[in-house]
Amino acid sequence: MSLQTFLNEVNKNHMTVNYVQIRKNGVITEDYSRLESKTRLNTWSACKSIVSVAVGIAMDEGLIRLDERLVDSFQECLPENIDKSLQELTVRDMLTMTTGLENALFFGDDPIRYRTKDWISYFFNQSFSHENGKKFLYCNFNTYMLACLVEKKAGQPFVDYLQPRLFGPLEIFSPDWTKCPMGHAHAANGLYVTIDELANFGQMLLQNGNFGGKQIVSKAFLEEATKNQMPETETAVRYGYQFWISENNDYYYASGKFGQYCIVIPEKQAVVAIMSLESKDLMPLIREHILAEI
Repeated sequence: MSLQTFLNEVNKNHMTVNYVQIRKNGVITEDYSRLESKTRLNTWSACKSIVSVAVGIAMDEGLIRLDERLVDSFQECLPENIDKSLQELTVRDMLTMTTGLENALFFGDDPIRYRTKDWISYFFNQSFSHENGKKFLYCNFNTYMLACLVEKKAGQPFVDYLQPRLFGPLEIFSPDWTKCPMGHAHAANGLYVTIDELANFGQMLLQNGNFGGKQIVSKAFLEEATKNQMPETETAVRYGYQFWISENNDYYYASGKFGQYCIVIPEKQAVVAIMSLESKDLMPLIREHILAEI
C-alpha cells in the first residue's frame, strides 16, 4: 500500500487533504497530517453514522424500537392534519432515509435555516407525499429528528447521553457538536473530532461494537446498520442505517461533505479515516490508491 501515491495524486489534482490515518489489525500503519497539530474538524455528514450508533445504544437499552412511530413521541408538535406516511413513519424509515418526504428540506448553508427557530415543528409541517419505507431521499432532518428522539426518551441532552456510553469509551472527551436554535444537537453534521477520534469510531465498528474491552453497541445492531437496507426499487443506492455500503459489500463507510470519511473493511481488518477540505470527489482516488492496496 502506498499512501504516498495517494497523496501525490491529491497534490497533482490540487486537492486538500488534512489528515489520513490507516489502521490494520488494530495498529496505526499510516498517520499523515498536513497541519501541524491534530485539531478537531467538522465531520459534516460523517457523524450521521455516529447518530446511527446512538440509536443502536438506545435500542439496546430499551428506550426506542425500530418499528415505533415517530409521531407518538412528539404529539405536542404535530399539526392538525398530517399525511398518512408521516402518521406511520418509523425509526427504521428515518435510519434508512425512506421517510416519504416530498423534499429534502433545509440544512447546512440554506438561508431558510437561519430564519427557522423550531426545527422539530418545521419537520412535522412538511409534505410526506410518498409511501414511507419505499423511496430513498437523503435528508439531514431524518438524522436530526433521530437525535431529538433519543434525547427525549433519555430525558437529557443528546451529547450528555452519549458521553458515558459512546464518547468517553472511545476517548472522545468533551466533544464539540453544534446546536440548533432550540439547543438540540445538529446531529446530521456539526460534530468536531480529531482524526484519532474519528478512527477510534471506525475501530469500534470493526470490532463489532467493542472498544477497549467495553461493548458500546450490540453486534446485532451493527450487522443490520452496515448492510444494504434499500428496497428493491432503489437499486442505485446502497445504504444501511446511516451508513453507505460499497457495491460489492466489501466495505462500508461514513461520509461527509468536503471529503470526510471513516471506512471499515472487515475482511482486511482495516480502518481508513480521512479528513479533508475538498469539493471534488476523493472516493475514486481512495479506492484506487488506498482501499485496493490494503
